[in-house]
Amino acid sequence: MPEEPVFRGPALVLGDNVIARAIIDRLRQLDVPAKSLNASSIASLDETLDRLWLDEAPAHLFLTTSWDDAATWLVDDSSKFQARRDTALAVPYRLCQRWMQRRIDDGRMGESSLVTVVRGGGSFGIHPEGPASNESGAMAGLTKAMLIEAWMRGYRDTPMLVVDAPNSATPQRVVDGILRELATPSYDEEVVVDGDHRLAVAATHAPLANATTPSPTTTRFPLTRGGTWVVAGGGRGITAMTAMALAERHDLTLHLLGMAPAPEIDAATREHARRDRADLRRVTMRRLQAEGKNPVKLWRQMEKAIEIDLTLQECLARGIRATYHSVNIRDAAAVNGTLERIRHTDGAIHGVIQGAGSGQDARFDRKRPDKVDQCLSAKIDGTVALAAATKNDPLEWFVGFGSISGRFGANGHTDYSAANDALAKLIGDLGRRRPDTRCVTFHWHAWGDVGMATKPEAKLALDMIGMEFMPAEEGLSHFLCELEQGGDAAEVLITDRRYVRKFFPCGEDDEPFAAPLLMPNLRASEHDPNHSKTSHTVTLDPTRELFLTEHLVGQKPTLPMAVALEMMAQAATLDCDEPIRQVLGLRAIAPLKCHSDDAFALELIRDEDDRSGWHLTCDLRRKDGRLVEAGKRHFSARFSSRAAEDLPNDSPLSLSLPQSPVDYLPPEAPVYHGPSLRCLRTIGFGTNPAAKNIPVAVGTIVAPSPAHLGGEQRPLSGWVTSPATFDAVLYAAGMLAGHVGSRASLPVSMDRVELGRLPSPGEPLRVVVSWLVDTEDGSGGILSATLTGQNDDLITRLVGYRVAWIG
Repeated sequence: MPEEPVFRGPALVLGDNVIARAIIDRLRQLDVPAKSLNASSIASLDETLDRLWLDEAPAHLFLTTSWDDAATWLVDDSSKFQARRDTALAVPYRLCQRWMQRRIDDGRMGESSLVTVVRGGGSFGIHPEGPASNESGAMAGLTKAMLIEAWMRGYRDTPMLVVDAPNSATPQRVVDGILRELATPSYDEEVVVDGDHRLAVAATHAPLANATTPSPTTTRFPLTRGGTWVVAGGGRGITAMTAMALAERHDLTLHLLGMAPAPEIDAATREHARRDRADLRRVTMRRLQAEGKNPVKLWRQMEKAIEIDLTLQECLARGIRATYHSVNIRDAAAVNGTLERIRHTDGAIHGVIQGAGSGQDARFDRKRPDKVDQCLSAKIDGTVALAAATKNDPLEWFVGFGSISGRFGANGHTDYSAANDALAKLIGDLGRRRPDTRCVTFHWHAWGDVGMATKPEAKLALDMIGMEFMPAEEGLSHFLCELEQGGDAAEVLITDRRYVRKFFPCGEDDEPFAAPLLMPNLRASEHDPNHSKTSHTVTLDPTRELFLTEHLVGQKPTLPMAVALEMMAQAATLDCDEPIRQVLGLRAIAPLKCHSDDAFALELIRDEDDRSGWHLTCDLRRKDGRLVEAGKRHFSARFSSRAAEDLPNDSPLSLSLPQSPVDYLPPEAPVYHGPSLRCLRTIGFGTNPAAKNIPVAVGTIVAPSPAHLGGEQRPLSGWVTSPATFDAVLYAAGMLAGHVGSRASLPVSMDRVELGRLPSPGEPLRVVVSWLVDTEDGSGGILSATLTGQNDDLITRLVGYRVAWIG
């Protein structure tokens, strides 16, 4: 693999430390113009950037402030945190906000990169070896959210990396690792580097042994019955719900902290809210509007008071001792004073739940500084204040309520992602220094019945990305199980398999699967090739399968040849102990189009005369459902385990052509590819002087996971090819055919398909397509195509590929 990337402009390095200086030195050795920046306030930052960026913002940004000497403050040292706050949080956020939008405005975001170098002790602060910086979490969360926002705005190949290193690594080896990561794109966003050694973050399924039967009488770690607990943000929502459940099971005394004033709700209003909250809102807002007041603002204040009041009433009804305290959670002195009063009435504090939060969806460049500060303060300043105020308490638990946005990032949540990842790292630091206190942060999935995600604007945003909400009872069960049966992990991720797959596209199945499209539940160890079937039936839903909804021919969902090939190859693997290396005589006999939204069954049948051959068939029906032809053949091929040949010496792979971004066609085009199939990023056209100047195309394909088109319920392993990648090769061939014949085309047949290794997710691949000859009858042409990986080894090669003109 390459060891150094191609830099496409100057660089800016934020921070004053050994890593920053090592990056600057290396960039200058590579003749990359590089400047360092060390700003401690927003005012001076904006002035400096205005001066530096008169013509253009730097192409490459490196954030290294987590390595500054002053960045190793402790979570319960509020004075040092406040002295460092702007440099640690406000300055990097504002710099990234201005940099990203400026690069987009200049039309240069696709040539940019962002690297955030954190100091997490070689494990992103989860279990560090040696010193770690509590600032690392905020910088990591910000970067992850920026990556998602860049994706949503169309910049899918702009590197945005979070890099950690062991404390034993030299600055030079850290820089070596950073350059390797930039030179070798992947879907690993959080990587630990030390020269050529690397580790990447993954999510591991780790259910608790007794998770189904949590018991308040058999807790693993201390949970004093009758203890005093402080709950920040506990007046309403998820935090109130979980705190009440825990208090009821362990007879706890709750002290709920919140920013809102203590509620003063009369009995009639309280009853109206219980009966019909929506009607109370309508009545109240009409009255406020008639009085000439701001109905939206005042209703929000009133709604908070109502929810806090209902929480206190619920505690009273359930026999829970609870008191509400109005306090600014970011004010360390105010928090300390409140906790002193709590100790005076109810004794020492045994537990803390930090559930305070504030967030508002907005695009990165539209985030208001005051709202950003409010969001960061609730999670970060609040945690520091609570940690400092409980230094001398016999704390048994310190629990943080984070979000999957902190673990993975989230669109429109740059500040919220930064705040939640910082929360986790702060609480992790507290746990390392207070071994008698169980410290854990929950990275919560969006709760379905309560919480911030149920706000109309947030719910709409989550609905748009197809997120399924977690039932509140399920979330409550996870919480109680962790506090009663867990306590070993500093960070716990609660989410669903579908969401994990979005961010870890390789993933880890418990063990390999045999045929994820044909038999998604068949593990490789359960398959007996001596009892393989001669046919397999697969049911497809045209409204749900990505390879149908996003592959239209004549505006009809149509099964791509790439997916048909994968299905037949999986059938062949069930009948063979050796991996498939070649496909012979692949033919598209008739397009398999969907004329309705009804699910349909197709069948894969082994050839009666040749055990290596397979056919993909489907009943042909009229639009009204009447059968026209049973078992109509659509595709066929033969499969061999013989290894692919070496690339020929006269291969056109050495051709270098200027490439331009691919402009994909709209849905009404003869052939349409949706977003999930747009893996061909750039392409260029020319001729091959070494082969009679035949027309050629050279393109770049960014490989997704082989399971990318397989659907959310199908396994990640067991794939013979990478269907989306293979389809991108066919798209490149189609573009060359269009360049030659000025017409759209479809695949007809391939004499041979040679299979090398599977590409790594995120790997940039090089495809070279050659137009060999027009067919004799003028109906199309014959091409060849070769796809190679980043180290020039074979991914796939098409020999004798025939296409036919449409119309």
